[in-house]
Amino acid sequence: MSTRDKPNGSNVRSELRLPHSETLYVELFGAGLGDADHILATSLSVSETVDVSANGLQVRIKDVLQAGTIHRLSVIREKTGERFDLMGEVKWQKRLPGSSGYMTGFALFESDGTSIAEWKLAVAGMLQEEGVDKNCC
Repeated sequence: MSTRDKPNGSNVRSELRLPHSETLYVELFGAGLGDADHILATSLSVSETVDVSANGLQVRIKDVLQAGTIHRLSVIREKTGERFDLMGEVKWQKRLPGSSGYMTGFALFESDGTSIAEWKLAVAGMLQEEGVDKNCC
């Protein structure tokens, strides 16, 4: 699978994706889990990023999430220890073959109390570390 394509083969991001694995904590709410009995329930799911961009994340996660739901996300960079508190909307989800997990696409957005500006600077730094020309695509 190309890092520029969604699992069904369609590319929906207009920006360069960087294959990158980081620890991701997703705060899950019952409403996003599709269970009417758990609307007020909240849990924390640990997962990992597969690729990142300034405005999106592709992650492996064990939980079923509904497209359109919004979740608090915390990305912790193993290399630097930096933590980024973000908000993201589930754009798509696909079951991983032979696995109990899912590949999930999050679109990040600006929200008060998040570190989205710092995240975008960090992604720019990651692109430079990898030697990727930000103007190439």
